[in-house]
Amino acid sequence: MQANQRRRYVLFLLPMLLFAHVAASASAAGVADPVGDFPDPDITGISSDLREGILYVRIDLAREPVGSYGGAVFVDADRNPSTGYREGTGADYVYAFSVMSIVYAEPIVSATLNDEPVSEDTLFCNGSRVEIAIPLGNSVGEADPDLFAVAYTGTAAALTFDRAPDYGVMNAGSGEVQVPGGGARTSSTFEDRAGDAPSGDVTDLDMDVHDGVLDLLVTYAAPVESSGSYPGGDLKGWILLDADQSLATGFMNTEEAPPSFGIDYRLDYTIGPLLGTGASLEKAGPGLEEGGYGETAGVPLGAPYNDAVFLVAGNQAFFRIPLSLLGYDDGRASIVLDSFSLDELASLGGLDQVPDAGAGAIDSATGGVLPPLAYTGRPVLSSDPAGDSAGFGYDGDDIVSVETGYAGETLLVKVTYTSREPDDGAVTTVFFDTDQAADGLFESAFVYSLYNGRLDAMLLGDTDGVFGARSARHFLTMQGESMYVSVPRELLNGDGEIGLYVETALVPSSANIPLTDQMREWVSSEFETRIGTGQVHINPDKFNRTLYDRAPETGFISVAP
Repeated sequence: MQANQRRRYVLFLLPMLLFAHVAASASAAGVADPVGDFPDPDITGISSDLREGILYVRIDLAREPVGSYGGAVFVDADRNPSTGYREGTGADYVYAFSVMSIVYAEPIVSATLNDEPVSEDTLFCNGSRVEIAIPLGNSVGEADPDLFAVAYTGTAAALTFDRAPDYGVMNAGSGEVQVPGGGARTSSTFEDRAGDAPSGDVTDLDMDVHDGVLDLLVTYAAPVESSGSYPGGDLKGWILLDADQSLATGFMNTEEAPPSFGIDYRLDYTIGPLLGTGASLEKAGPGLEEGGYGETAGVPLGAPYNDAVFLVAGNQAFFRIPLSLLGYDDGRASIVLDSFSLDELASLGGLDQVPDAGAGAIDSATGGVLPPLAYTGRPVLSSDPAGDSAGFGYDGDDIVSVETGYAGETLLVKVTYTSREPDDGAVTTVFFDTDQAADGLFESAFVYSLYNGRLDAMLLGDTDGVFGARSARHFLTMQGESMYVSVPRELLNGDGEIGLYVETALVPSSANIPLTDQMREWVSSEFETRIGTGQVHINPDKFNRTLYDRAPETGFISVAP
C-alpha cells in the first residue's frame, strides 16, 4: 500500500513519463504518442518515409513550443541494437537539432548528424510541426531502418524529455513498434530504516524492469526537489549495479569483506543548486578485463546522447535506464545505493548505505538482500611468525596469517599483516599452483598493492597455454590489518584443488626503504649490505627480487572445494 501511494505521488507529477506503460498505436509509417505526457514540447506523433537514401521524419507537437527547444532522432540503420554511433541506443545515426528563440527575430536553428554540423535546410520548423531530412546514403540495407525521437525544453542536453514511441523503436517503413529486450519484467521494493543517517536518509528503493528499461525510484525522508532545502545541503549519491550478478566481471566492489559483488556500472547523481542536478554512468573501459590496464569510462546520460531519464520531484529521485546501456541483460541486478549530503562529505556517519554496510546487495527482482560470500566449508588457517620479515616489520610486508577456503565456486583468501598503512606502497602476491604437478610451479598469481590510499590488483594466469593479465581491483577489499581476496574459480585453471602461498614486497633490490636503528643493527649482523642514507640493499635472489616475507615459509597451503 505504501509503495502504491508513492507511485501515485509521482504519477501526479508526470503521469505518462514515469510508470504508465502506454501501448503506442502504429499506423502505416508512423506512430501516435499520448497527448499530455510531457509539458512542452509534447510530441503527439512521428512519421517517416525513406526515399533515395534520405530518411524524412516528421514530428508533430501538441502546440508550438514556448521558448527554445531541442530534439533528436536516433536511427538504427542496420537494425542491430548492439551496434551504433551512440552507445546504448543502437543508433547508427543521431540527428540532433535545436531551435533557439530570439525576441523580435526569427529563431536560430542548428543541426548535427553524428556530432558533425549539417545544413539547416535539413530542418524545417513550422508551429507545431518539425520536419527533418536525414541523409543516410547507401548505409541502409534491404530492410527499412528503425528509429525513435525525443524533444525537450532548452537547447542543452536534457535528462527529461518526451519520447516517441514511449518504448522501443518504430520501423521507418511499416510503422511497427518493437522493444528489443522488452520481454524482461520484474518489480520489487526495498524498505530502508528511516532515521539511520543524519543526511541523505533513504527510506525506499523501488525497482521495475519493463519495456526494455530499468526504473529506479529513490524515496528520501525529506524533500530534495527545492534548491537547498535538504538538511545538510546538496545531495550526492551513487547506485552500484552488478548487472550480470557475477563477481567475475566489474571494475569495483561494494567494499564488503570478502568481496562478493562485481560492480559493472555506477550511476552517479547530484541534487541541489551548488552541485547542480544531473546524472552520469561509469563503467569498465575497453580492455579493462582483457588487457588488465584499461580505465573506467564515463557515459553521459540524457538526450541527445541516449534516452536515459533523471527526474527529481518532492522527496523522490527517479531514474529510467535503458537495458541497452546495461548490456541488454535480463534487467535483474544486485544493487547497492550510497547517499549523503555535501555538508556531511567528510563524515562517514553522514552516509546512508542501502542496504546497511556489510549486509550485502539488493536483488532487484525480489527486493531481498543477497548476503556477502561466506565459507561453505571449514577454512584452512596458516599462521606465520610476527616480525620475521626481511623488511623489519615495515608496513604491509610482515604476514602473520593466511586464511583460505571456498565459498561455493569462489576461492577466498584473507591475508593479515602486523600492520598496514594506507600509503605504504607494499606489494603482495598470492601464487596459485592449480595443476598440483610435481614441478611445484605456479600457474596463476594475484598481485595487489597499496599506494597513496589507492588499491590496485592484477590477476595473472596461464589460460590454454597463453599467459595473460586482467585488472582485478574488484576482487580485493582492505579492512583493518587484513586484505580480503575473492577469485571466481572459473578464472583459475584446474579442478579446484589448489596449492597457494603468499609473498610480500617483491621489489627490485635497489628499492629505498626507510631505516630504523633496529633495521640498521639487524641488517649489519645478518646480511652483506651496502647501507646509504635512507636505504638498505638486501642481497637479491636469482630473479633480482628482494623477498620480505613468505607464508608459509616453505611449501604450499592446500585447499579444495
